[in-house]
Amino acid sequence: MADTPSSVRWAVVGCGDIANKAVAPAINDQPDSRLVAFFSNTPERAEEMRRAHDARWACSDLARILESDEIDAVYVASPVHRHAPESIAAARAGKHVICEKPMALSVADCREMLRAADDAGVTLTCAYYRRFFPKSRKIRSLLDDGAIGTPIVCEITICSRPNITPDNPKYWRLLPEQGGGGALMDVGSHRLDLACYFLGDPVEVSGFADRLDRDDMQVPDVECLLARMDSGAHVHCTASWATAVRADDLMIRGTEGSIEARPYDRAPLLLHRGGETESFDLAPADNWHYPLIDDFARAILEGREPEFTGRDGLQASRIMEGCYRSSETGETVRV
Repeated sequence: MADTPSSVRWAVVGCGDIANKAVAPAINDQPDSRLVAFFSNTPERAEEMRRAHDARWACSDLARILESDEIDAVYVASPVHRHAPESIAAARAGKHVICEKPMALSVADCREMLRAADDAGVTLTCAYYRRFFPKSRKIRSLLDDGAIGTPIVCEITICSRPNITPDNPKYWRLLPEQGGGGALMDVGSHRLDLACYFLGDPVEVSGFADRLDRDDMQVPDVECLLARMDSGAHVHCTASWATAVRADDLMIRGTEGSIEARPYDRAPLLLHRGGETESFDLAPADNWHYPLIDDFARAILEGREPEFTGRDGLQASRIMEGCYRSSETGETVRV
């Protein structure tokens, strides 16, 4: 088991946009954290990140990162197909782990990640940082207080048409063996995680995953699903990378009212009940990753679990895998 440090010394594995624009700045801003190292398969990129974020060293040998006594925690910011092997290796080396979303390519991989962390006595979670949004906390509070009665259905729509060409470093998102799916696995996973946060764990899923327009993609360009949650509520989600008009909508309808966020990341939160609408202007932190990093670091130092654990991160993967299995078999899938 990893010893409890006086500060949390971090390595960032993977040097893409998320690591550069959000993760590294959040670690540097967290008062109990120290950014020690960057890992990339491209040595020049690791060194570039080291200089940009004032880390102590750069490395293209993952084993060196994981063997180092200078590292307490690892942020895995690599493409999805690397999440499981790198997180498992880090846990087995006694490092605490935050893994980027979605947690892994499969539910089986997610469970293996959780097992590795449990066996090593370290903490593992998934970077579903929208749970920390003030808007998300307010929705959860409204639901807990019965503001809309019994929640009946959560409607999610997340659509765009990204221009990611083969020469783009993000092209892995369009490769099934690396990204795992289309918009559902990518941006949709965040919204499914919120549905689990609001309504509980999934039980059954029916879904379709197709490619109707984007011949330049190997993954589906539209994925639609219906999930039954253990609360009894239904979740309907449409995720697409084939629409020119963007959408980022979440609506929870209950027996006595509804909660509306359109778009989820930007607009005020609306509560509709009794023929009236109440608006809440709740902006997220400037760096959306900061509350996640802050809670995780403090959890390690305080000897507690973070607010959200790897088990929470698993739930969205159960829904997504259920959608793909249902699309292949034409049957409703218990997850």
